This record gives sequence, C-alpha cells and structure tokens, in this order.
Amino acid sequence: MDYINGTVATELRNIKESVVGMFGTPDQDRKFRQQLAGIQVTLSSFTFDQIGSLYQDEHTSDFFIGPEVETGKGPWMSSLDYYADLASHALQVCVRSAALDVQTSCSFAIPALFKHLISIYGHTNSMGGPYSLVNRDFGAHNVLVDDDFDIVGAIDFDGVMAAPIEIVAQYPVLTGLEREPPEYVETRPAAIDRIRRTGPRLQEYKVMIEIAEAGIGISNERNPSIASLMFSEAASIVQGLLRYSSHQKSVNDKWMEAYLKLLRRCADRSG
Repeated sequence: MDYINGTVATELRNIKESVVGMFGTPDQDRKFRQQLAGIQVTLSSFTFDQIGSLYQDEHTSDFFIGPEVETGKGPWMSSLDYYADLASHALQVCVRSAALDVQTSCSFAIPALFKHLISIYGHTNSMGGPYSLVNRDFGAHNVLVDDDFDIVGAIDFDGVMAAPIEIVAQYPVLTGLEREPPEYVETRPAAIDRIRRTGPRLQEYKVMIEIAEAGIGISNERNPSIASLMFSEAASIVQGLLRYSSHQKSVNDKWMEAYLKLLRRCADRSG
C-alpha cells in the first residue's frame, strides 16, 4: 500500500473541536462536502450489468462483479432478487445477533415489509441493469484529509459493489446528513431542533450531487439520476433496512411506523 499523509476526517474534526456537524470552518466544510459528492458521483459513473461486489482478476487485472460480501450470494441480474436476498439476510442476522426485545417487537418484521415496499416504490431493473458502483460504507470515517479538510485519499473499500440506484442515492454517513424516516413525526425538542438544522444541509448536498453529475456528464436513460432519488421514498425504504442492522429496538420501531404509513398510502391509492 502507498502511504498517504492524511488524517481520517472524523478524527481531525475532533482534534480541531469543530462545531457539531461541521468539518472545520464553514468554507472548509462546504469544500469537504463538495469533494465527497464528487467521489460519490465519480464512483457511480462505473456501471455493470449485474449486482454484486467488485473483484479484480489476478491474472488479467480486469474488474468483474461476483458474490456480494455481506450475504455471500449473487451476483444478481434483477434488483428485486437482490433486495429479497438482502432482506432475508438481515432477518437471519437479527435472529442470531439481536437482543430478545428486538426479536419480539413488531418491528422485527421490517425486512418482510421492506421486500413489499421496495417492489412498489423502487426503480426496478429486471434484467441487466445498468448498476452503478457505490461504497455502502462511504462517509467521513473513511476519507483522509489534510489540515484544511481537503480530501487526499479514501480507505476501506470492502463495501464497494455494483448496486441498484436506491442504494447509490444514500447520503454519506457520519457527516450530519441523516434523513428522518418518511412521515415520522418527531416530538422531542432537541431532535426537532436537530432536524431543522439538518434540512438545509441535506438539500445543499443534493445540489452538490446534481452539480457533480452534470460536471461528469452522466446520462443514463435506464436509471434516474442520483440527486433525483435522494429524497425519494425508495431511498428512505432502503435506509430503513440499513438502520435495521444496528439492532436497536427504538430505531426499528421508528422505522416500522414509517413503513406502515407507506404501506397504508399504497392501500389508499389502490383502493
């Protein structure tokens, strides 16, 4: 491995005692997020006709898509087939690893609801994609920055895979850009204040993604743009399944409430 002279962004933020949710000064923070958006979009510009993790042939050096490292299954041609296996895996892990209160709560059934909701709200690719590359663990904890919070390198590529667009259209983690469950009504004053402060940042990052997509010239008639899905129900539904892996009853219950509201909305429309 080549040595990169940099510090993990989350660590430098703590060292410099930055304001909560910020990386350095406002100008440094804005530049840092623009660079994150550029990395996210550049990675998504590489497409494949299957869903799965990225591998490199040791003999030819060619890249190819193989089994997905989290589930051990795949590759898949269909996004719905992938989502079904991902949900089943999440349920199995919960049975093996989660506390009893998580397993006995109604929100234990989130993966089952996920499969139904993503089939309704998701952008379905039945055969051949294209599926874009994404780092599912992309965030401030796996980029290296210099003393001005300019990104000088990225680390931890185990999560890189070719994935459906709803997974690509997630906000980077540990950056103060966490979306709330759709239609969930928060009542705690501190949480309400956090949500109020986060809203403009979410919108700002979405615009950064739009600009990065325009700058790199991504145009794909078979997939919507990343930016167009970042506030979508489909991206939220995927986020709910990702949060399920934390095995926290309070988190799961909140997402279960959101899932049920989306389910009722579907029933109202069909009725």
